[in-house]
Amino acid sequence: MTPMWWLAVLVTVVAVAGAYATWTVARVERLHRRARAAETALIAKLDDRAETVLKFVGNPGFEAVVALALSVVAVPAATQRQRELREYAENDLTHALRELSRNPVWTDDLESANRRVALARQIHTDFVRDAVASRSLRVAVLLRLQHRLPRPEYWDIDDPVH
Repeated sequence: MTPMWWLAVLVTVVAVAGAYATWTVARVERLHRRARAAETALIAKLDDRAETVLKFVGNPGFEAVVALALSVVAVPAATQRQRELREYAENDLTHALRELSRNPVWTDDLESANRRVALARQIHTDFVRDAVASRSLRVAVLLRLQHRLPRPEYWDIDDPVH
């Protein structure tokens, strides 16, 4: 009778450990998917902001900003080098937008676009932080998930709202 009892305990422990490992793997993968989706949303909001700036082509004082917006739209973020170039272009566009004088004709559109970019940037940063932290969980390390899943990267862009 005693060996059967130990066998039942062993099966229960293995089942609980397997369930925990499965849950952890699913959580880590879900956080990585969310980080990728948040990055896609951030890029879309950055593109939207550049397109908002392009609406002001031909307006006096917008020549430099429109040129920067064109450079932002022209750079995809497919490779690491392109991503770095895109970050530089986005930061230059943010700085140029800050230097524009306040004009009620465009202020609402650009402030709205900047708020959407800031929100998308914050959401992306939060998901990347959580995904990176999940990679160091003991089960994730034992199952070598950090080798199977690409590490999400932060976007090093200035906050456009400040």
